Amino acid sequence: MGHTRRHVGRTARTGVAVGVALLVSGCSTGSPPDDEETPSAESAALRVQTVTGAESLDEAARAEVEGAVGDVLSDYVVEGFLGEFPRQDFVRAFESFTSVAARKATRDIDLLTAATVRDATAVRATELDARLSFLDEAGEVHGGTAAVHFTFEATMEDGSTRPLALDGRFMLEAGDDDSWSIFGYDVTFDDGDESSAETESEAGS
Repeated sequence: MGHTRRHVGRTARTGVAVGVALLVSGCSTGSPPDDEETPSAESAALRVQTVTGAESLDEAARAEVEGAVGDVLSDYVVEGFLGEFPRQDFVRAFESFTSVAARKATRDIDLLTAATVRDATAVRATELDARLSFLDEAGEVHGGTAAVHFTFEATMEDGSTRPLALDGRFMLEAGDDDSWSIFGYDVTFDDGDESSAETESEAGS
């Protein structure tokens, strides 16, 4: 199965955006664009691995699908957890969600983003793992699930640090233009405040 690592960084394009550098073992998607920014040494790499499904795809096609889903997850992580702090805007984390799932996610924003530590001075990713399972038929991938384990460290105003952890799964669907969207989620989130919350969605596309 393919293994892809994506470094999540920052660029000045929109203030907070994704800078992705691919380090691939077992598959190759080509060289990254020359204008990509070197990722911060403090940022963990997003590790994307296919564990089931996509058996009918060749190595290049599987790597392309992994890359597309990795982009969706990278966008979500950057907009939901990283960037400049203190910050107030976390809604952009749901730009890759379907409209129904985005409405649900907005209500669950404290469970899906770092909104509960909005007053932190900095947040960095410490571990970003995603295990992918795809639904493929006749050489075409129609949907998939990303089982994720994302951890972060928030530096608070008093200098203390607080661990954040998001575990669970995101359900994704492929669009006609080869784009991917998150249409549902079933996750638990621990914001490091000695309490954890759980939410799930069966939102359809």
